[in-house]
Amino acid sequence: MNKFSKLGLVSVVALSISGISFLGESTNGANTVYAKAQQTALGAGSFKVGKSKDIKPGRYIIKATNGSGNVSNSTGSLNLILGQTPDENSGQVDSYTTTLKKGDTVQLEGIESTSFSPAGKRTYKTQLNAGDWVVGKDIKPGRYIITAISGSGNISTDDGDVNEILGTTSDENSGQVTKVTADLTKGQVLSTGLEQINLAKD
Repeated sequence: MNKFSKLGLVSVVALSISGISFLGESTNGANTVYAKAQQTALGAGSFKVGKSKDIKPGRYIIKATNGSGNVSNSTGSLNLILGQTPDENSGQVDSYTTTLKKGDTVQLEGIESTSFSPAGKRTYKTQLNAGDWVVGKDIKPGRYIITAISGSGNISTDDGDVNEILGTTSDENSGQVTKVTADLTKGQVLSTGLEQINLAKD
């Protein structure tokens, strides 16, 4: 089984939110409403979002309940190593929060069992686990100093304003830094492959 290295995560750029309506919301023009996320458990394989007996569209916390391996999707917004415990050396995280939309395909490789749990109500947070987070929904817009609490990996925004390898220690060989300062504006998606990060107002 090929597991992605931490450096492989550098190329992962966050998903675009253009035209996406999130859980419980509708767009004015298309009047599209995403189905409510539904708890499900899946083994290794390829699964279609919106297909009966696979994954309902919605916002999920994805966790490995048995084993570890790769999680990816057809749009390229997911590319991570998921396991039951974090592993900083491989870039493995124990959960990932993201929005899955109809038509996407999720690939699970090497994981015996993976749970998809509805993420629940969205509120502003200053400590975030691995996942995709929307400024204005999960993060209050503003200027922040972002630091790693646990783990190391890529952190980026969908518009390219932020694209760094972040960790608890610096590493000049990989280009890893311990903090990044960024202006986060409404509508941006901040994606992080770290186990946990902290956002402090600058």
